[in-house]
Amino acid sequence: MYKKPDLDTPLAQLRENTAAWKASMARHSSDERQGKGLAWDVELMEERDDIAAKIVEDFGAIDTVMSERRVIDSAAPAAWTIDRLTDEQLAACKADWPELGMFADATVRQMADVVGIRMVRAMAQEAVRRAPGILQARESK
Repeated sequence: MYKKPDLDTPLAQLRENTAAWKASMARHSSDERQGKGLAWDVELMEERDDIAAKIVEDFGAIDTVMSERRVIDSAAPAAWTIDRLTDEQLAACKADWPELGMFADATVRQMADVVGIRMVRAMAQEAVRRAPGILQARESK
């Protein structure tokens, strides 16, 4: 079954490191800097270099997760995903939308996990509309 890539962890880490970078920049331009000398400035720059390296690693982690996805998959944070269909929801959808009956339940579930049930319904409607013409063309051959 389809398993959505985990982007939540690397994105959370990126947010955390970006916030640390911003805090370091604010600290560098604050009044705290006054009279501390060049050594303090260098120390802050070294701190920012470490944070920048972490941010680069975060982008590498995101790239790794994104490159694992297949063409039809949607690599997205969990906040962008939809809940899987329950048996009751699938039965209700099939009762309301008879065109879904042309697909096996397993197919409907897998596609709904990736693109959503409304898109599956739209594909079924398109298939129903095109089926007579395709069948007629096949019979005429």
